[in-house]
Amino acid sequence: MKRILCFAVFAALALGVPAFAASGSGNSGEIGFGVGQSDVGSDSTGVDTAQFLGVRGGYHLNDQFQVEGMLSSASEDGDVSGTTVDTTMRVLMVNGVMNFHPRKKELVPYVMAGIGRADVAVDVAGTSVSDDSVAYQVGGGTRIFFGKTKRAAFRADLSLLRETTFNDSSTITTVTAGVTWKLGGR
Repeated sequence: MKRILCFAVFAALALGVPAFAASGSGNSGEIGFGVGQSDVGSDSTGVDTAQFLGVRGGYHLNDQFQVEGMLSSASEDGDVSGTTVDTTMRVLMVNGVMNFHPRKKELVPYVMAGIGRADVAVDVAGTSVSDDSVAYQVGGGTRIFFGKTKRAAFRADLSLLRETTFNDSSTITTVTAGVTWKLGGR
């Protein structure tokens, strides 16, 4: 768990670099973290559900569009044909995000779509195998900004991720909640 937490902190800093670079030009960025609950439903890994920890960092091209990087990781125990397996999944995505700005300034709904990579490792009684694949993601959610300057927000979304590892195509449904911070000029 310590290794995952250290990796998540490092990834948050690395993903935040474009957001910090945006601060001088009037553009802005965003950085945040979240926890997700996923319906995995994979026969090959023995895991039906998983809790993901993730970090995000993004750059706002303008008020409506942004590009974000996302890294999330989960480790769960499962059962395949009566054998206990430890499954680890890491997802690295680049998403395009379209923001909507209704009259309530603190509420910013969005839709997103992205492409990336899914890495899955399965450990059975000391023997480990892994596979990776291209992953595709679509989703939507909202940010609810709070505080005096409205630079911090609660973020919640629902996403569908499609990946094919171990010759098994899976559509993973994830509900994520987290906190995000605006960086830079807007």
